[in-house]
Amino acid sequence: MRKILLAALGFMALPGLAWAEKGSGTDRDRVSRDVEAMQRDGRWEKAIAEGRANERAFDALRQAAPPTATGAIGARARR
Repeated sequence: MRKILLAALGFMALPGLAWAEKGSGTDRDRVSRDVEAMQRDGRWEKAIAEGRANERAFDALRQAAPPTATGAIGARARR
C-alpha cells in the first residue's frame, strides 16, 4: 500500500515540473552575458589575477604553519 501511495504522489509532482518556468533553475544566459561583459572591460583578467594571488598567499600560509588538530591547546598540567 505504501509503495502505491508513494508512486501516486510521485506522479502528482510531474505536472508541477512540466510547468516550471524557463531558467528558473539556472541563469546560464545572464551569467554568460556577465562573463562576456567582464571579458570586454578587463574585469575578468583582474579577477583571475586576484584569485591566483589569493591562492599563492594561502599556499604560503599552509607551508609556514602546519595545521593542528581542532581544539588542540598543548599539554595541560594535571592536578
